[in-house]
Amino acid sequence: MTDNEKGFTLLEVLVALSLFGILSLITISTPNRLYDRAVLTSTAMEVKSALQLSQQLSLDESREYCVEFIEDTFRVREYVVRGRVVLSRKFDKNISVYKASQSRISYNRHGETQYGKFILVNKKGEKIDIDTLIGTGKIRISDIY
Repeated sequence: MTDNEKGFTLLEVLVALSLFGILSLITISTPNRLYDRAVLTSTAMEVKSALQLSQQLSLDESREYCVEFIEDTFRVREYVVRGRVVLSRKFDKNISVYKASQSRISYNRHGETQYGKFILVNKKGEKIDIDTLIGTGKIRISDIY
C-alpha cells in the first residue's frame, strides 16, 4: 500500500452519483406535480365561473340556462332544443370529466338548481369535485383528492 491517495474510491463515486440522481428526481418531479394540480384547480374555477354565468343569465333573461360537458369541452347554453351557446371552452389535454359525474347542471328562471356534481380528474388520477347546492345554486369546490 502506498501513501499516495489523491483520487476517489469507486464506492465514493457511486454514493455521490446515487445522491445526485435522487436529488435530480425530486427536483424534476415536484414542478410537474404542482403544474398538474394548478391546471386541475384552474379548470375547476373556470367551470365555477361558467356555472355562475349560467345562473346570472337565467335570472337576467328569465330563461333556463345550463352548463354541460361534451367530450373535452364545457359550455353554457340556453336550456331549450338548439338553444343559443353563450360560452364554450376546451379542457386542457390533461383534464377529463370523471365517468360518475353528471353531464349537465341547469338553472331555472329564478336562478335555482337541483343538486348537481361535476368531477374533474387529471392524468395522475387526482380529482376535484364541483357541487351545486339545492335551491340556492351556490357552488362548492372541494380540495384535490
